[in-house]
Amino acid sequence: MKISKKRAKILLVDDEPVIRETLCSILKEDGYDMFTADCGSAAIAYAQENDFDVAIIDLKLPDIDGTTVLHRIRELNESICAILITAYPTTDSAIRAIQEEAYEYITKPFDIGHVKLVIKRGLEEKHLAHENKRLLKNLKSEKRKLETMLQIGRGMSSILNLEELSNFIVQKIIDVLRVKICSLMLIDDDEETLSIKAAVGLDDTVIRTTKIKLGQAISGFVAQTGEAVLVSDIENDDMFGRTNLPQYETKSLLCIPLKVKERILGVINLTDKAIVGQENIFIEEDLRFLTVICNYAAIAIENAQLYGEVKNLAITDGLTSLFNHRYFQTHLQTEVTRVQRYPHPLSLIMLDIDAFKLFNDTYGHPMGDLVLSQIAGEIKKTVRRVDIPCRYGGEEFSIILPETKLDEAVYVAEKIRSCVEALRFVTGTGPKKKKMTVSGGVAHFQKGMSKEDLVRNADVFLYKAKTSGKNQICVHD
Repeated sequence: MKISKKRAKILLVDDEPVIRETLCSILKEDGYDMFTADCGSAAIAYAQENDFDVAIIDLKLPDIDGTTVLHRIRELNESICAILITAYPTTDSAIRAIQEEAYEYITKPFDIGHVKLVIKRGLEEKHLAHENKRLLKNLKSEKRKLETMLQIGRGMSSILNLEELSNFIVQKIIDVLRVKICSLMLIDDDEETLSIKAAVGLDDTVIRTTKIKLGQAISGFVAQTGEAVLVSDIENDDMFGRTNLPQYETKSLLCIPLKVKERILGVINLTDKAIVGQENIFIEEDLRFLTVICNYAAIAIENAQLYGEVKNLAITDGLTSLFNHRYFQTHLQTEVTRVQRYPHPLSLIMLDIDAFKLFNDTYGHPMGDLVLSQIAGEIKKTVRRVDIPCRYGGEEFSIILPETKLDEAVYVAEKIRSCVEALRFVTGTGPKKKKMTVSGGVAHFQKGMSKEDLVRNADVFLYKAKTSGKNQICVHD
């Protein structure tokens, strides 16, 4: 093993000028940086200001015993290679040298070649000890990372809700890699865009509104190519160079694809690495670690998406994508139970497509399905996110409106009716487009009612709207 002698610093402590000058001269020729002291206190002062690799200390000094000097120096630098020299070797001095863990014990007069060999061996062993310590530290670090990855993997595998899972992944990455900004973006296959599913460190407006086309910017590039990107300095990067945006504290960033086999689900973006006492730049080790996490995450996300699709199929109508009849019955009971305990407004709309059977028989089931689908689309566009639009059965729809007064529900029903009336359907049997209409009944929950009472009231007034002219909304007051 070759040791760089020019980098080795040696402290020589001896009160004899001839020994200091001779050893110092010879060892300097071998490339060592030499420091000399003629007493123990001077040696300790040197050690307080310098990090020595080797200390050659005479046991007998004018002010302090050599073993005491070694003890004080080792308190400052425990890895120093210590060589004790003496002109008066005794069993006691040898024992003290062993107690202070001196590397070598040399008696005067000494052979200079032997001293050189001892220094060389001592530096090699010091280097090996340092390397072993570094490797052990790296092994411990890798062990912690592996344990962390297993914990994250187990945590992700137990979460099937996509939103909850996305937040869990982002938070774990923030905790482990110590970054201030992290976002998880998923691909919308229909629009071929990325949108943010979960994030830490970004403004809520940015999270809600950000959409990036595949191939655009760094996230779009990673989502399109499936290749990770590590940027040390965004302002000087050959491929993505641009002025660093003011919302980012550092110029380094990391973007990793979420990939299952060859299918890319999205990306994870990291910036503003914040590790105290280190350069805030992402390194290859960060990239490797996050790649493993993303492999776990991609599988968990795919499972959550599949679970969501299966769950969605169980509660939605396949043709209209509205909630199905079973979901309507379950959710209406939940809402009725809630308002029975805590009085709040609750309304129900029942809608029926006018003359739908005749249209279906005349133009065929495919055209009938198109009418159902487009009217369902108008309903979804009109209602709020908290409302529950359902396909009640056949050509009939129902909408549960929590926290909605009767006049507000009537407004919603009337808006849907007018939107449907404005639709036109190309039937293929003539130049004219066919107009369809809906009739509706609206009911409001009142004290003492049951779920069945609320449905019955809405249905009664739907029947009234159908029998008194169609294309209108009738209200139970």
